[in-house]
Amino acid sequence: MNYKKCNIYKFLVASFLSTILFSNVFAASLSLLKIGALDTGGKSYPEWWYVGTGPVLSGMATPGSDVSVKIGENSYTTTPDASGNWSYSATLEKGDYPIEISQSGEKISFTLHMGQDMAATGATQPSDTTPDATAVPETGYNQYVAFSFGIGIILLATYFYFSSDNKKNIVFESRVLKED
Repeated sequence: MNYKKCNIYKFLVASFLSTILFSNVFAASLSLLKIGALDTGGKSYPEWWYVGTGPVLSGMATPGSDVSVKIGENSYTTTPDASGNWSYSATLEKGDYPIEISQSGEKISFTLHMGQDMAATGATQPSDTTPDATAVPETGYNQYVAFSFGIGIILLATYFYFSSDNKKNIVFESRVLKED
């Protein structure tokens, strides 16, 4: 009987640790935080408007891996610092520019309308209160933290259950862990 308990604990601990250790693998690490003085809040929209010219694109990325910035047909690279901050000073005049920012398979694409006011073009920026039916919901690290926390609670409850009254353990093992 103790052998089965040991295996259950090993399985639960391994599940918990793998969730914590590998949660960074699935978390998005590339983000665009600013276009010049415009704070994007890390949101990704298909179009951005910037009234000025020559903005500095900046954001967060995985340290140690170059960030590629493609503006139209021209490609540039920048390297994030040890904290993951990156920036690229774009020399853009008034006009529309397709921009693609990428790093290690992650990509942010949008059209940047330089020197134009949104109201003048008749366009509207998507709002957070009207979700797009075709949009993929944003996911992030918090979901993995919540999942890890849930696994931790299950492990803790299992520990307290097995370390309590021996009669409960015998009933549990006879019903759930039937020996063949």
